[in-house]
Amino acid sequence: MEKEEIFRTLDNLARGLTHSNLEMGSLDIKIVREKVEEEDKPKLASILEDLLVILKDDPENNSKIKIMCNQLMDGYGHIKPISELVKSVKASF
Repeated sequence: MEKEEIFRTLDNLARGLTHSNLEMGSLDIKIVREKVEEEDKPKLASILEDLLVILKDDPENNSKIKIMCNQLMDGYGHIKPISELVKSVKASF
């Protein structure tokens, strides 16, 4: 996954979690919505948004990126779109 695609995916997933009235959009958003508990959706969206900001503003901050990727994998790594996204981030940044 290229960097722009990673940015787009992070943004789409975060929006898909916070705006439940939006169209389902991609299959990834649908999968994540179904697998994440309702009370965890804002937390996951916040992590995704924070990761997006770090990747855009400070892509050389490897320690912060690694911490956020670990948070995602620890809590949501069992969800395929999240684990694939984290792998792409680790490979690209």
